[in-house]
Amino acid sequence: MKVAISYPPIVNDQGQKAMVSQNRNVQFFQKPTYLLPVIHAQAATALDQAGHDVYWDDGNAQLKDYDKWLSDLVAWQPDVVVFESTTPVMKFYWKTSRQLKELLPSTTIVITGYHSMRRPEETLDESDIDVVLRSNNLDFVLLRLVNEMATNPFWRMTSDIEGLTIRTSETESRSTGNFIQVEPLDKTPLIDRDLVRWKDYAYENGNFLNTPGTYASSVVRDCMFGKCTFCRYNGPDLTFSMMSVERSLDEYQDLIENHGVKEIFDDSGVWYRGREARQFAQGIIDRGLHKKGCYFGINTRFEYLDEETIKLMAKANFRFVLLGFEAADDETLMRLNKGYQMEHVESCLTWMTKYGLHPHLTIMVGYYWQTREQLDLTVKTVKSLMYRGLARTLQVTICTPLDFTPYHQECIDQGILLTDDYDDHDMSKLIVTAPLPHDEYYKAIREIYSITFNPRFIARQIMFLGKMRKRDWQFLFTYSIRAIRRVRQHIFNLTRNEGKQTEAERVSVSA
Repeated sequence: MKVAISYPPIVNDQGQKAMVSQNRNVQFFQKPTYLLPVIHAQAATALDQAGHDVYWDDGNAQLKDYDKWLSDLVAWQPDVVVFESTTPVMKFYWKTSRQLKELLPSTTIVITGYHSMRRPEETLDESDIDVVLRSNNLDFVLLRLVNEMATNPFWRMTSDIEGLTIRTSETESRSTGNFIQVEPLDKTPLIDRDLVRWKDYAYENGNFLNTPGTYASSVVRDCMFGKCTFCRYNGPDLTFSMMSVERSLDEYQDLIENHGVKEIFDDSGVWYRGREARQFAQGIIDRGLHKKGCYFGINTRFEYLDEETIKLMAKANFRFVLLGFEAADDETLMRLNKGYQMEHVESCLTWMTKYGLHPHLTIMVGYYWQTREQLDLTVKTVKSLMYRGLARTLQVTICTPLDFTPYHQECIDQGILLTDDYDDHDMSKLIVTAPLPHDEYYKAIREIYSITFNPRFIARQIMFLGKMRKRDWQFLFTYSIRAIRRVRQHIFNLTRNEGKQTEAERVSVSA
């Protein structure tokens, strides 16, 4: 079977590209960050190893425009095309599927992603898509599906592979039931880097201090916590699977020794904790990989790593640690079901800074309950952490309800969404009612990002140079140039609707 795993270029009216891969909150960027879609890359590898002909077709990272992407795909004549969906681009995919079917009427179109897996009938009603793959373990399910398609001409009516919604006619479909929640990650292949053109993603990424960098095959899919109400890794239909430490270490060794990778980031919803985290760090040291000039980065949660584990990770040359900070008031943390309180934040960041890690905070503003006091507290707290050197970088976003997460459903149930147009969920503006005029949240975004240019923050980075760590010198004199460019882009994207408050928004505030 000829299978294309495809990311068409999606460009808005400002000439910005949508960043869809990895199923994170879609944003449109003039200067994109190209993220390797890890699970789709594992699916491509599995299909290739099973003898199928795989076309890795990322129109964004390969710098194609839409017409070039479409003509190349049609010329290849695939049996199967696989898309990845998320709320702000659903209408685009529905329209594209109709165009593709006109050009490739015998091609089966499969769509993956959290939006379509939670609303499969909607996608089949609105498009010419043939199969909604409802599993987050798409590498396992896609291989099963393509293998069956290759041998069973009646697969639409007879397939019993779990986790599919299949079109059986223009107006009818059938479900094969719930997907398998836990799959053995040691049985899915490690990514074939050449197959997925890994260097297309190795340079334009703000998470990398050293380049070329890459994303590891995630050791945890999706999140071992899995309770945050705004997050896609949340819900009764989801749980997590874990890869063995030794297998992940094998991949790191291959990436460093055979591909020349200089920074590796694991984008698991939450990385190892406790025993596995220590085993991994010790394994890096035992294999001598910490002396190869490669940094390592992870996502984690406050409270998940104790001081001794952090100390060992620092020895193993871990650097970048991404932490979901979200907000600085305990009420918001409780309503988001974050599972920790602010009292735990400072100790964790203190340990990471003590041992030379670079904590990165992700912050959100614009919760539908966020008061002036809560917003000001978040801004004040973030400033304090950054000026004291307890965090090195940050990212601010608008809390946009996406993909029918618990937060999204809560907004729908309470009638506080200001739009039902999926295109409006692209994080470029606040789309819920809120206690303050929306411009106040945009101003907070500007204020938080302005920390990057503040003399107090810059002075703190200069003070770090006294530690005589190479990473601190790189951070100040190399990374900062790239970071400033990206900060300006983020500010534009997240605040370009400032001063454009609609009548519905004005009514919501006055109410």
